[in-house]
Amino acid sequence: MPYQRGKAFYSDFIFEGRRYRKSWGAVSRSVASEKEGSWKREIRSGKYFQRLRRISFDALAEKVIEWGRAAKRPGTVTRWEKSRKKLKATFGGKTLAAITADLAEQYKAKRLQELGPGGRPIRPATVNREIDFLKLSIRKAVEWGYLAFNPLAPVGHLAEDNERMWVLTEAEEERLLAECDKSHQRRKYLRAMVELALNTGMRLGELQGLKKSDVHLRQRFLSVTGTKNHENRNVPLNARALEIVKGHIMTSPSEFLFCNEYGKKLTVLTNAFWHAVAEAGLERAGVDEKGNPVKVRFRFHDLRHTFGSRLGMRSIDTKTIMEIMGHRTHQMAMRYQHPAPDHKLAAVKILEKLPPKVTTGKILKMKKGAKSRR
Repeated sequence: MPYQRGKAFYSDFIFEGRRYRKSWGAVSRSVASEKEGSWKREIRSGKYFQRLRRISFDALAEKVIEWGRAAKRPGTVTRWEKSRKKLKATFGGKTLAAITADLAEQYKAKRLQELGPGGRPIRPATVNREIDFLKLSIRKAVEWGYLAFNPLAPVGHLAEDNERMWVLTEAEEERLLAECDKSHQRRKYLRAMVELALNTGMRLGELQGLKKSDVHLRQRFLSVTGTKNHENRNVPLNARALEIVKGHIMTSPSEFLFCNEYGKKLTVLTNAFWHAVAEAGLERAGVDEKGNPVKVRFRFHDLRHTFGSRLGMRSIDTKTIMEIMGHRTHQMAMRYQHPAPDHKLAAVKILEKLPPKVTTGKILKMKKGAKSRR
């Protein structure tokens, strides 16, 4: 039976292990009972789901993005919007009933054959992010009662090249910082952000959102909030990081440690960084997943990789690296336990200083007929 809360009547019941809740508004009890009875008959007969499955992917995607604006970080929603735009070519106009695992697999294969900006092949990671949004939308459809089950549960990820990361050598770091000093941003924040990333492993978005109130000078740590994993953490400050933070607390005209000329929060990576990367010669030839030649350049996120790798090469345990960098799984932190090429070369060069010792023994002649003691 419907129950009343305030002036409105509601239905709340469980059928075949699934909970159903609905508001009938400010109506009489008899009208609410009649509507509830009709609704239950539709659910038992399956007509309710048949009607809901006629909802289009476009309408569902818009609803998911509206939900995301209230529940997720702005960067996440921006990525969803880009994925929706790509997915629309295949799934736009289709009802939820027409979205199948086979169609999703066809989409992945088709996207891998397309070319992205600059004529480069689409990377598997890009396709995976698009499929993630598609699968999220279908999961929310099940959660919101638009579908009885998730047809995309069997759809998996494409294999990604997760080892592509650039760990700075000391010489490369010196060149990069020198070019940051030459930048028009040198008196503002560019070098400071680069050095702080190298000494804390913080993500670009975390640095951009860092406020003076997040700084704890006496205890020597930063409180990082609004992280990628939605879990707050404390990042310790070594001597150089502490020096940088102290300087910007005194000079920043804003509540943010790093801000633009108007005192507002930074939202994009300045072009001065990419100019410094180019001038420092941090670009090299590489190949994509299909073996095609591409130009690889050092990214801001590689500062975080450099930090983690340097901890790993100094034998810092995986658990500590996880806590400092905010990783959820050991698998993420284990990437930093693999030494950089220069570190591996230094390891084998140790053998050059330790020539093998050859001991020459005396050869004893045995008498004829004597038995060996072995």
